[in-house]
Amino acid sequence: MKESNMPRADFVIGILLLVFGIAITWNSLAMPRYEDQGGTFLDSPGIVPAMLGALIIVFATVLFLRSIVQKGYRLGINGATLAGVLRDVQTIRMIAVIALGVFYGLFLLRWIHFIAATAIFVFAFVMIFEYELKKPFAIQWKVPLFALVLAAATTAAVYFSFQYLFLVNLP
Repeated sequence: MKESNMPRADFVIGILLLVFGIAITWNSLAMPRYEDQGGTFLDSPGIVPAMLGALIIVFATVLFLRSIVQKGYRLGINGATLAGVLRDVQTIRMIAVIALGVFYGLFLLRWIHFIAATAIFVFAFVMIFEYELKKPFAIQWKVPLFALVLAAATTAAVYFSFQYLFLVNLP
């Protein structure tokens, strides 16, 4: 990204992170508290996410205000620039990964076991970023193999870490 585009990117990201931080803080503070059972507010399970959300709000506000000082609110969005952004390979990959994450969280984890869902997610994630559709398969045959090995290793590491180190039963 060009240096001249950074204030505009900071402006947009600042807004998104501000909304994200507020949502995290709000939902964390809405979690159950244990004060009626003799605990304190600091014993609440949402206290750490709330503090992290508050930090995100602080840093997003700094980023947002800095971008305003640098006139980042002048986005310069028109049909040509928007079309250029939407045709960019990185934008397409980003949208695909967001869709993949939503699909993983909302559907895969509900339909199939955690191990299979996570392996599919990691495999697809690696393929989206590493496989180039314009090149022949004979040149990049190692990419699916690498994605398969990485998916198996990542899934095993996550499963065993949560199951045996953190003692959390995964679905």
